[in-house]
Amino acid sequence: MRPIIQMTNLTNMFGVAIGPQVAEPFVGHYDHIPPNATVTVTPPNAHEGFQPVQKAYVIVAAMDVGMAIICLIMCAWSSISTGHCKMFAREADDDDDVQLIPDDSDASKNDNHQQLKVKPCSVLGGALLTLVFLLFFLNAGRDVLLTGLLFTYLYEYLEWSVHGGTLLSTVFHLVCFAFAIVVVPATRWVSPTQLVIVDLVTLLISSMMMTIALVVVYHGAFFTTLGIILAGVGSSNIHPTIITLVDETIPVTAPVMALFISAFGVSLVVIGPVSGISLHANVISFPLMLLAQTLAGILLFVVYVVILRWMKSSEPVTSLEIREPGRQNGSLGDGS
Repeated sequence: MRPIIQMTNLTNMFGVAIGPQVAEPFVGHYDHIPPNATVTVTPPNAHEGFQPVQKAYVIVAAMDVGMAIICLIMCAWSSISTGHCKMFAREADDDDDVQLIPDDSDASKNDNHQQLKVKPCSVLGGALLTLVFLLFFLNAGRDVLLTGLLFTYLYEYLEWSVHGGTLLSTVFHLVCFAFAIVVVPATRWVSPTQLVIVDLVTLLISSMMMTIALVVVYHGAFFTTLGIILAGVGSSNIHPTIITLVDETIPVTAPVMALFISAFGVSLVVIGPVSGISLHANVISFPLMLLAQTLAGILLFVVYVVILRWMKSSEPVTSLEIREPGRQNGSLGDGS
């Protein structure tokens, strides 16, 4: 599942990467006005048509509608091709906690690579999922800053040109896309723990460089550019990698995945407005928030790894409940 999850993330990154270039013709049409200047605003005529920024939102809305149509078509095609009209219906003996017995060909591998499994509804599983929820919350906040506010930060507060701001925003997402392509095959040989460590270290260096860019007098643009590129490297695979890391211990069923997705929604509601207000108050809040989120993410990840180490040392292997047709209460149907 690791390459599949990474590929799903990859396609999303490609769409986000072309976003700044789609929006570039519709932004930057208004002059910068000094804060102390008195300006008289004349309401536009209702028959003048859409303003440039309104045209950009119309394009975004059309993309959303197109995406919804594609999802409906795919769902209908899947339902017809499989013959299951009730797409969300589940079989009576389906269970999220089922762990299939490996066949003989994989027995030797599983003897040496048995994984510790924890039920999501257990106390320990709930504690681990809470840590991951907070980690996703912080990562979504980083997405708000690097996707939703990056152009505003460059154009309005660092006074870059429209072309320069959209170009660096595009480069950031293209770097994410390029490194995500590399990670897809690498997940077969590199563990999720190692990938998360590389991502967090890269993001830490990135946020430090962006902070230094506002302190140094010269070469500030260079440090900002390099920091944003490094942020693209660290952000390229961290979300799907965390999912695969959790799946090694806790089965990522539909409710667990819904928990992760809800963390994104909560973060957008909370960190989004806070980031905008903080950026308006002081320009240095942008890299400082990235730095604070990265440090908090490192702390959560360390606590998560420590708990896993403690679990493995106290109880090497914990098997999930196995349910199969003809087997009840741990015995086979033929009485053996």
